[in-house]
Amino acid sequence: MIEINQIINEPVLSNCFVVFDKAVGNFCIVVDPGSNNNSTLLNYLNSNDLVPQFIILTHEHFDHCWGVNELRERYKDVKLLCSKICSTAIQDMKKNYSVFFEQPGFAIDAADIELSDASHSMKWNDHILEFTPAKGHSSSGIFLKIDKFIFTGDELIKDFKTVTKLKTGSKEKLKESIRYLKSMKGEGIKVCPGHGNCFLLDNYEFELLM
Repeated sequence: MIEINQIINEPVLSNCFVVFDKAVGNFCIVVDPGSNNNSTLLNYLNSNDLVPQFIILTHEHFDHCWGVNELRERYKDVKLLCSKICSTAIQDMKKNYSVFFEQPGFAIDAADIELSDASHSMKWNDHILEFTPAKGHSSSGIFLKIDKFIFTGDELIKDFKTVTKLKTGSKEKLKESIRYLKSMKGEGIKVCPGHGNCFLLDNYEFELLM
């Protein structure tokens, strides 16, 4: 059975999630490690005997990927997975916006697995990971769905209008994301967003996003 632990990234208060199934093994997935110091995340992994097999980024912005370099250094076999556009953007401190956050900025080497703009699925620990483009907040964005959970990055945050005014955002693409999310209403899906608390999709009012 899938378990998910939410860790608050710092200094920007975004969300990192650790996904695992101890009934299958000790490998885990880390979604959006955005802290400049991974100590909280590493303490959690160590205390629960978890080893990251994949790092998955919902999009390229620095507050969702700041911890990637340290994790790659510590866990030599971990694979970074994101969209092809995200893989390109994280290599540029201007495109990942890190240079604009009161610090020198950073770059991340290209992802080990780059997803195209099409939807994809892959098997992991007896579960299916489903990837779908999410291009309203950023052209690099993806949704990750696993069992009854969906990781939405900054495409869907509870009670907040989705930011589309950044360089690669798109209100029209956000409409496509809303259609996709609405198609899952009634299925008991839990949303794990890029910021704030997790929530159930079923009763969500999507008008707030626009």
